[in-house]
Amino acid sequence: MSANPQLVREMLNRDLHAAQRLQALLTQERELLQQRNHEALSALINEKNDHLALLEGHAKERTALLQALKIEDNGSSWEKFLASDDGLSPLIPLWHQLQQEVRQCHELNNHNGKLVARSQQTLKRLIDLVRGKNQNAGLYDASGSAANSASSNTLTRA
Repeated sequence: MSANPQLVREMLNRDLHAAQRLQALLTQERELLQQRNHEALSALINEKNDHLALLEGHAKERTALLQALKIEDNGSSWEKFLASDDGLSPLIPLWHQLQQEVRQCHELNNHNGKLVARSQQTLKRLIDLVRGKNQNAGLYDASGSAANSASSNTLTRA
């Protein structure tokens, strides 16, 4: 049993288009995170989640195709599958391009995750300062001198 090369090409092109759109969304997300534009970020995250779900559905379709062909699904299955058929082997560069786009999405997502983590740390520090919970804050005392204060000062006392 073999697969229809045109169907496989359409699957890969569809995935490639979705991955490229996700890449654009991740780039836009990074910009919104840097600008701290939370209102626009909310709508973008919904669209990003839709594309992630779409890509996940496509991956399940690829897995189902391999299973139907009785091919074990592992990290190199698709490349071996494409190389095993003369009608499919011209699609190997398309498969490589898709893998590269997905890797780029992963890198962008990791970068955005780091931006979110830094933003959360900053917000936590600010909240701790307001609540007077920061034990090692470098603050100015009443005389204007810099001091590492281990005492609990609320914003109203500082």
